[in-house]
Amino acid sequence: MEIKEANVRAKAPNKTDNFVLATQICLRITATATAMAAAWMIFTANQTVEVLGMSFDARYSYSPAFKFFAYANAIAFGFSLMSLFFMFFARHALTATIYFFFFLHDLMMMSLVLSGLAAGTAIGMVARDGNGHTGWLKICDRFEKFCHKVTVSMALSYVAVVCLLVLTVMSAGKSRQI
Repeated sequence: MEIKEANVRAKAPNKTDNFVLATQICLRITATATAMAAAWMIFTANQTVEVLGMSFDARYSYSPAFKFFAYANAIAFGFSLMSLFFMFFARHALTATIYFFFFLHDLMMMSLVLSGLAAGTAIGMVARDGNGHTGWLKICDRFEKFCHKVTVSMALSYVAVVCLLVLTVMSAGKSRQI
């Protein structure tokens, strides 16, 4: 019985692989930057107004939904930064298995940011429009600066979710060769 040795040679990257790698790095940079900016905007969103001599505060920490949104973006920033460093420094050793782990990472980060975004958007809508059925008053007519910062933070987070969604699809496509 004859045993044949496998003739395995490292495949040289072609232009498509280089383009996919460059696109993934750019999307990871964008997702990391927008998650960081969204977290920073919500962490610094606060405003104090005086009404009839009384002082009222608006801060992200007064709402559990805004806290979850802020921490979700901060966690996504940290893990996306780690994946960016890993992708950049291990770019020559990327295999289908490693892309599968990127797929799992991107899927979890997208799910985390999306769930925080859903919670923050729901409370933001109540803050902007109020709810007449429950008696909740709108506050954005009094706290314009706070509401503007929260809106910008939400918009940045939507960009991060789109980038993470595209990264998830790309990583799934590259990992299907397992």
